[in-house]
Amino acid sequence: MGREEGMPEILQQLRGGLVVSCQAAPGDPLEDTETIRRIARSVTAAGAVGLRINSAEHIAAIRRDSKLPIIGIQKRCSGGKTRITPDFAAAAALAEAGASIIALDCTSRDWPNGEPWRVLIERIHRELNLPVMADIATLEEALAAAAAGADMVGTTLNGYTEPTRSNHRFSWPLLADMVSQVRAPVVAEGHISSPEEAQRALSMGAWCVIVGSAITRPGAITANFVRALQKRASAAPAVGVDIGGTCIKAGLVNPSGEVSLVAEAPTQASGGRDAITASLCRAVQQVISAAHNRGVKPAGLGIASAGAIDPQDGSVFAATENLPGWAGFPLRFFAEERFDLATWVVNDAHAAVLAELHFGLGRSLSDFVAVTIGTGIGGGVVCGRKLLSGRHGFAGTIGHHVIREGGRPCNCGRHGCLEAYVSTAALIREYEDRGGPIPDHRSFDDAALALHINQLAISGDPGAVNAYEALARYLAEGIANIFNLFDPEAVLISGGLVEGQAQFVSSVAEQVSALLHFGCKRKPCVKAATSGRLAGVQGAATLVFGGQR
Repeated sequence: MGREEGMPEILQQLRGGLVVSCQAAPGDPLEDTETIRRIARSVTAAGAVGLRINSAEHIAAIRRDSKLPIIGIQKRCSGGKTRITPDFAAAAALAEAGASIIALDCTSRDWPNGEPWRVLIERIHRELNLPVMADIATLEEALAAAAAGADMVGTTLNGYTEPTRSNHRFSWPLLADMVSQVRAPVVAEGHISSPEEAQRALSMGAWCVIVGSAITRPGAITANFVRALQKRASAAPAVGVDIGGTCIKAGLVNPSGEVSLVAEAPTQASGGRDAITASLCRAVQQVISAAHNRGVKPAGLGIASAGAIDPQDGSVFAATENLPGWAGFPLRFFAEERFDLATWVVNDAHAAVLAELHFGLGRSLSDFVAVTIGTGIGGGVVCGRKLLSGRHGFAGTIGHHVIREGGRPCNCGRHGCLEAYVSTAALIREYEDRGGPIPDHRSFDDAALALHINQLAISGDPGAVNAYEALARYLAEGIANIFNLFDPEAVLISGGLVEGQAQFVSSVAEQVSALLHFGCKRKPCVKAATSGRLAGVQGAATLVFGGQR
């Protein structure tokens, strides 16, 4: 028999909707009948399809002005433990008060003074003619309750029984198992704390969602905010590291994003993996030692690295020739062994995005794309204030989308990528093509040459200005593609090549607007990021603070 065949009509009214549990903890100032009644009226007006109410007294008061289905419960405490509707007398009182559905504790816990829940299900059906909701904690209990005739089964008590006590969040695996194996409608309840989680539960097949504390308990909601703020204020600083193609930067970062004890070392990428790790160790150890001298023990280590990072083990599973020999390096394992600190690893462009999200212009944005220009060009996409990582951890690899079919060769092996036209090497090429004099390469590496051209452009040198104008045209094409793909609130540009280049950013913004079909009606927002040259260091540290795990 399918779930809907022979189903009570009252259950159909709950399908696909939000049921609000209107309860107050014992001793809470809200624990009076009139207050609970007003809360019920408020959530009803907001669109709740049903209510879950504790006690016959509260149900009777609410039923006077509510026609919504009410799931009635009677909590009873004994020996420091609470059971839901432990006997038939309690169920009968709930029914007389106006409950539409009776919820029972159908876990495997012993309850010496109660009646067996299998007996209660049968009696409620036979004597009260009402459907029963089984509150359970495990899949086995859910299957047993459904087999005993429960009309709907809820995840309500997962995390509240001894075998599940360690579960402090909603159990998505339990919901998935119940939806696939339990014949009765499955209700998602317990630890649902956001609209997104409620939506996810329905998309996984939950019949309806019940939410309580996250909506109706201002004391609990306030306590969550206070704990979060206190945790942030008291959190120990973290070491953040940014491994770039030319320089490794490290620093001690506090939860507000302030960076101190900055150390830098040349990447020495031409020397391969051993040279890179030697530079990494020098920079990180300098910061750790300085922190210890101040009596500070870092909470952990966040590393931003060029290349594609495996989100599972923190290894570098792909890298361009900007970092020779870097692909395949178990970076997180190496760092944890070397520095004895819990370590998180993220792509360097993603780290810059996290810095902008938590400490820069991104604090006021919900959806944006960040583009970082340096030795290469990277980026990241933020949607709903979450960084999109993608299945393999390198979503937002903006530099490797093609803007010129069959164009310039790129380090990735393809031709015509945006990075081949907008990067340190590309700037040098554009400057040389315009007759710009290049200093002796023996005393200038590419990063120093790019900085030299940057300063020339700021001072008005025609060749340097024209080189930047060429980069602006190419970058505008890439960013126009980004707007067409993601429709973000803003695109934020950062990196060494754009420092001090306000005119460059303005030129890119104007050209993007001209390239978009809606640009004349709704000017796209393109701005310089504000997180600065230590963005990678800051962003890597947010991993330690829990900004993006």
